[in-house]
Amino acid sequence: MESPQDRAGPDAAAAAWKRFSTARIPAGLRVEYWEEHNTKALIGLDIRTLEGGALQAEELNVYFPSLRFASVRGSSQIVERSQRLIARHPTGDIAIFFALGGEAFFYHADGMLLLRRGQAVLYDADLPFVRGFSHGVREFVLTLPREEFMRLSHGAPLREPLVFDFAAGDGGAVGDAAATSLASLIDEVFIHPPADLVPVEQEAFGLLEQLVARALGTDQNSAHRRALQAIERGFSHTGLTRAAVAREAGVSERQLARLFARQGRSFAEVVASHRLRRAESLLVSGPSMSIAEIARRCGFSTASSFSRAFRAHAGVTPSEVQRASAAQGD
Repeated sequence: MESPQDRAGPDAAAAAWKRFSTARIPAGLRVEYWEEHNTKALIGLDIRTLEGGALQAEELNVYFPSLRFASVRGSSQIVERSQRLIARHPTGDIAIFFALGGEAFFYHADGMLLLRRGQAVLYDADLPFVRGFSHGVREFVLTLPREEFMRLSHGAPLREPLVFDFAAGDGGAVGDAAATSLASLIDEVFIHPPADLVPVEQEAFGLLEQLVARALGTDQNSAHRRALQAIERGFSHTGLTRAAVAREAGVSERQLARLFARQGRSFAEVVASHRLRRAESLLVSGPSMSIAEIARRCGFSTASSFSRAFRAHAGVTPSEVQRASAAQGD
């Protein structure tokens, strides 16, 4: 039987393409071989299966002078890159994972992201993470050396995962143009392997430069807009949370706080502003509506908390605004 090293094949310098499959590996050795392949060909991982059956996995890798692409399919599994594993198998790479099917969770040092089909996450492969695929994994992966990333980012490090829409997925979001083009380029490489990989890599670097610029610059504005849209949709619900808005915006809660801080207002202040503006509108347009009903419609947990917040905001009570509005109507 071939050893894991034999099955993984030669290093990237020896061959541009590499294919791996668990199909002909005994069930009891599949996880071991799958881990060994990923360590040599892509990113070292500790892998656990989620169902009783034998692991099924396949991967096609293509190597450029600097970049690496992979097309990955597999049954449900959890993959972990712990600090201990990173110390044993550092990559020096930044990775982008493009989700082509299902949902996957992504745990990192600052929290958890839920990634749906049509989303990509950009992350430093030498920072710890855990990824889980309850319905199986189907994705593209791109890795680039950290020094290349630093060149593209003009020295800005990647400390937290950044999420992009690259296709109209389950949420129907419009994809980031550079991420969409990059996913299409990777797909085309696997469907129609090019005779010359150099122009493909140059095109990929151009798209990466756009993506990184938005991720660490103007893309912050896009995330802020997504957060505002999530607040506009959900401010009337008392259960609206910072965590829920962060998920909608595709950032961590810490990133969300920084996005609002750059605009000079906190998350809580923005939510309160939406609620109070809506309440003022209802007080003027519906003077017969009870204060408790207006509070409920605007996301306040109680009428008393609404009254306190409104008085602090407007200098008058909700009842006073209602009475003034009714008097004008008369």
